[in-house]
Amino acid sequence: MLDTTLFEAILDNAPEGIYILDNDGNYIFANAHYINMTKMSKSELLSYNVRTFFSTGQIDICISDIVYREKRRVCMFQDVFYEEDNNKWRHRQLIISTPVFDDNGEVCNIVAFVRPLDSIDEVYYEANASDAVSRATIPLSVAPALNVVGESPVMRSLLTMAKAMADVDSSVLITGESGVGKEVIAQWIHKSGKRSERDMVVINCASLPPSLLEAELFGYEKGAFTGAATTGKAGLFEEADGSTLVLDEVNSLPLELQGKLLRAIETKSIQRIGSTRQHSVDFRLIAASNEDLSAMVEERRFRADLFYRLNVIPLHIPPLRERREDILPLAFHFLREYCEKYNKNKLFVQQTLDLMEQHDWPGNVRELKNFVERAVVMSVGVLIDIPVVKGIGKTSVASAMPQETQRQAQENFEGMVRSGVTLNEHLDACEAAYLQYVIDGYKSSYLAANVLGISQASVIRKKHKHGIK
Repeated sequence: MLDTTLFEAILDNAPEGIYILDNDGNYIFANAHYINMTKMSKSELLSYNVRTFFSTGQIDICISDIVYREKRRVCMFQDVFYEEDNNKWRHRQLIISTPVFDDNGEVCNIVAFVRPLDSIDEVYYEANASDAVSRATIPLSVAPALNVVGESPVMRSLLTMAKAMADVDSSVLITGESGVGKEVIAQWIHKSGKRSERDMVVINCASLPPSLLEAELFGYEKGAFTGAATTGKAGLFEEADGSTLVLDEVNSLPLELQGKLLRAIETKSIQRIGSTRQHSVDFRLIAASNEDLSAMVEERRFRADLFYRLNVIPLHIPPLRERREDILPLAFHFLREYCEKYNKNKLFVQQTLDLMEQHDWPGNVRELKNFVERAVVMSVGVLIDIPVVKGIGKTSVASAMPQETQRQAQENFEGMVRSGVTLNEHLDACEAAYLQYVIDGYKSSYLAANVLGISQASVIRKKHKHGIK
């Protein structure tokens, strides 16, 4: 067996700081690199408890406590504060903290790897994701092949119910506002059921005029009407034979077609336009509506008998504003999707996450998805920040400011106009101020370049231009 001195020598030569804690947070080992980072002697450090650094304000978060409590590996950023000769500064580092368990499944030790922010490379994305998602779990994919994401209790319950009735042929009525994902749930039901080997057939009832809609649904014989194909055409009911037919926005179905649809559902047979023969079809029907069909029945805009025939298994998807637990999981799901699609590496900053959670998303999941795609495509650099992507939905950066801040900005602009400040002078001042802020926060010109979306050489050149140290 190798002796402990060799193990210590190996760890001392590691390119990152390493320390080991006992089950109560006491340091029992630290390699040379970590000791140099703490600016303490080895004997002094080994007399410390990791919580002491937090209680004295030397670190902003005790990551080890998270590991002890949640019994899992944690990868997060940690700020360390130093003071020397009346000068104070902040150093940001990455902690990768891993638990070691005893025979009873309790944490007996913690092994932590520490990297200065300047040296982060492949773990940069993981750290930002952990830091940003400290209040939200990673998206739950209930149906991995379909990427159905649902963390809220109401969505978990809905998906459980949808899966339970996937193998039966009862009609399903999915309701909810536009953009909540009704077709995604319909696809999930279809793919989870016995008809999944055939493609699901979908038609939007609001997309076609009544005459064309009837032809699309039921098909027609040759010469049935002017412009009809000489060979005739099978309708969507026939195409859905052995599969699932989804009638999206069924609330838009004309009254004159509702009776014919009811008969097709009840008899499982259809009659093409211009034909006298009935065709038997074996289909499973899923209808979706963004209006309350029961209210439409009362208003005589929808047949009561058809409503009751469709509403055998009702599934209601609440709007996104009523299930905010799903906002961030969906956002991260779409972020990964569009980063892969556009070959980009993007990260949300905490401000963006907070604003996404606060936003009501009147366009629901569709609006959120569009926002994330726009953010991935338009943002400069790695980080996605609201001022960079020009707001969420219809909210601009200016409208997101408090009114007092907007008034102050207008007064400042008026003073600049009176003083004869040119646009180039103002842009130079803004560039210098923003550059100074980023450099103060990140210390490294490499990281500042990532945040600013410019090259490291440009950062250094602009520092010299504005006299920034």
